[in-house]
Amino acid sequence: MTVSYPYALPYFADRLPISSVEWSVKRNDSLSGQGSGRIWQAELASPLWLATVELDRRSSSEMKQYAALIRKLHGAQEAFFLYDPLSKYPHDDPNGAVLGNAIVRVDSIPSHRASIALKGLPAGYRLLPGDKMQLAYNTNPVRYVFLEISESATTFGDGSTGLIGVFPHIPVGIGVDDIVTLTKPACRMVIMPNTHRPGQARRHLTEGAGFTAIQKP
Repeated sequence: MTVSYPYALPYFADRLPISSVEWSVKRNDSLSGQGSGRIWQAELASPLWLATVELDRRSSSEMKQYAALIRKLHGAQEAFFLYDPLSKYPHDDPNGAVLGNAIVRVDSIPSHRASIALKGLPAGYRLLPGDKMQLAYNTNPVRYVFLEISESATTFGDGSTGLIGVFPHIPVGIGVDDIVTLTKPACRMVIMPNTHRPGQARRHLTEGAGFTAIQKP
C-alpha cells in the first residue's frame, strides 16, 4: 500500500500505545514591560498546539514498527493527525453514543472570532470546557483547525447552541455550515526536530519511546 500523508487516524494515532501525553501550546508573542510591573503582549501569530507523547513498554517487534512509521514522516516534512486520548469525545458523552451519527455544523461566528455557535447536535447535549473540536476549510491545500471549548453550553431543542468561547481564535476561512468534528477531533501535526525517541530495547521489550509533535495548520 502506498503511504499517503497526512497519516490518517487508523494508520497511526489509533495504533499508538500512548502511556502519557501532555497537551500544551506554543505561543508566538512579543512581550515588553516596565519596572512598575506593567506588561504588554502582542500576539504575532496564532498559538500552536504541542503534544508531548510517551509510549508504553511493548514488545520490540511492535515498537520498531511505530519507529518506522515516525521515520517515514521525514522529520517535520510530513504531517499526521493526532487526538488527545483524554478528549476523544465530549466529556459528558464519553463513548460518543449520544452524539451518534449527528452531523454538526457551524451556525455562526462573531466578528471577533473568539467564539462559535453550533447546530445539528442532539437536543439537550452538553459541552464542557476542555472538550475539543476539529474543522477543515479551503481546498488545495485543505487547512485544519483544532479548537478547545472554554465554557459550558447546552443545546436548545433544535440542537443548536448559543455562542461558545473557544481557544484559540477561529481563523478567517471557517464559515457557516462548515462541518465540525467532535468524535476523535484531531490536530494536524508534525514531529518536532530531534524529539523522536525510538526507545531502548531490553531483550524482547522496548521502553522509553516517545516524541513531541507541534501543530501544522
